[in-house]
Amino acid sequence: MSIYAISDLHLSLGKDKPMDIFGDAWKSHEKKIAENWDSTVTDDDTVLMAGDHSWALKFEDAAPDIEYIADRPGRKILIRGNHDFWWRRESTNRIQKALPESVVLMHGRGMVIENIGITGTRGWRIEECETGAEAGNERVMLRELGYLERGLKEIPDTAAKKIVMLHYPPYDADLKPNVFADMLREYKVDIVVYGHIHSGAFLEGIIDGIEYKLVAVDHTRFQPVLVA
Repeated sequence: MSIYAISDLHLSLGKDKPMDIFGDAWKSHEKKIAENWDSTVTDDDTVLMAGDHSWALKFEDAAPDIEYIADRPGRKILIRGNHDFWWRRESTNRIQKALPESVVLMHGRGMVIENIGITGTRGWRIEECETGAEAGNERVMLRELGYLERGLKEIPDTAAKKIVMLHYPPYDADLKPNVFADMLREYKVDIVVYGHIHSGAFLEGIIDGIEYKLVAVDHTRFQPVLVA
């Protein structure tokens, strides 16, 4: 088994919401993703999907996008992104029951696959809390930190590797690692995969002993990235 990661598919197969308004690279991007995914991933593999899967506002409207994901090879483990309004955190268990077995919603929980520990949650942009741009931001941040810690605690220390999925990166706009990065270090995480970033500066490589991977599709050329 191999573990891959990908993020920010921004699918809208049930409605006309073309992504090529963000650049020519996004033209027919769902076809590029399917071709690359299907030629790379096998049914024995696991794909970590770090948020922003669908533009749909309701679960029912996301059906074509979820079907597209389910049709791809491998076990798919999803976390929420900031645009995943179709997946409300309080509805996670209900939505999971309606999904194919190969699509798993991860919301602040941990699991072990062939001795590799995996957990994930959406995360948050800390600078939004500092500016007070949105009421309740600090509360959301603390809640997301709680989800991350809960998931990490569910991974046994005997796991050969610990992999964390976040949608928001664990650093601020000035590329300074934040409290999410602090928790990753505290729990001795090996790899963190994240999305959300589509332009500007970003962090990748080994930072404080943790391997950072940005896996937004426009960064990976619409190709799943081998993680482990």
